[in-house]
Amino acid sequence: MDTANKTEDLPKGIRHHKSGGFIVDFTRNGKRKTKVFRTLDAAVKGRIELLEASKDDPPARAGWTLNDAYRRTHTLCWQGTGGEQAATINARTALAFFGPDTLVKAITPERVGDYLSHLMQSGLSGSTINRKLSALSRCLRTAQEHGKLEVLPKMPKRREGEHRIRFLSEAEEKRLFEAIEKLGYGQVMQDVIMCLLYTGFRLGELWRLEVRDIDLQNWTLTTWKTKSHRARTIPIVEKIRPIIVRRCEEVREGRLFPYDNMWIRTRWDRVRQLMGLSDDEQFVPHMLRHTCATRLARRGNGMPVVKEWMGHASIQTTMRYAHFAPSDLTNAAQTLNQ
Repeated sequence: MDTANKTEDLPKGIRHHKSGGFIVDFTRNGKRKTKVFRTLDAAVKGRIELLEASKDDPPARAGWTLNDAYRRTHTLCWQGTGGEQAATINARTALAFFGPDTLVKAITPERVGDYLSHLMQSGLSGSTINRKLSALSRCLRTAQEHGKLEVLPKMPKRREGEHRIRFLSEAEEKRLFEAIEKLGYGQVMQDVIMCLLYTGFRLGELWRLEVRDIDLQNWTLTTWKTKSHRARTIPIVEKIRPIIVRRCEEVREGRLFPYDNMWIRTRWDRVRQLMGLSDDEQFVPHMLRHTCATRLARRGNGMPVVKEWMGHASIQTTMRYAHFAPSDLTNAAQTLNQ
């Protein structure tokens, strides 16, 4: 009998279509699929073929993946903040280890322990490991806040040792500028280095500095978007006033230094090589910020003043530079001599 003329008791998953044909309708792995055929025979045969082909479809995903958690965390917590780049780098380390498609509920305390072992074997410092674990924890916490994870695994913390603060000596500063000149990087690179040295800005703060943020009447400049989420205004040191004025005249509006971290890092690495310091892992652009804080402390400024100048969120961060301020100990020594 020709099944094309049969209008009743259609096989499961097949129904009449308004065009006069037949529509195959079935759901697999949470996904609905439909296809129209001209005859019932073709529909029956087509449904069998579609069911066979669908067996190779990946199973439906049950919950958020780590990549889902990372993307949502980036949007809600990190995007547009001063720590966006660092947080992104740290989170991507976890994505590379666990795999972006790993379900967040599969990241158990045991797996976190495996991740910690991996980071330790990579030779990272305790502070770096803690920041990477913190980024992973933030992603998982976002999943938990959205009802995608029941229990947040505990993140083991590593002891953060007291590391020597690397800063420029006066002799190194002279060699640095000589190397910049020898490599032909010219005035722009020198301007950037001088402004980092005498403002103590983080790289991102200098790149975001605009002409409108500079008050040439009162000789101050303001950074609005900072790591501590607090704007701060500092005086313009006389040594960089000519640079600031010249840059304002050159760019007129917008960013004073329209560059980025890659721009300075490429040039810095070549300068470091010329100086014979390629093996000095702490000889990085951020060291210029340490140099500014160290010089402020050495020249008799109290820690609260240094804290405000540097824009630290906590005085504990500033206290790393306290031992560079010998004035109190010098006075104590004089009293003992008396």
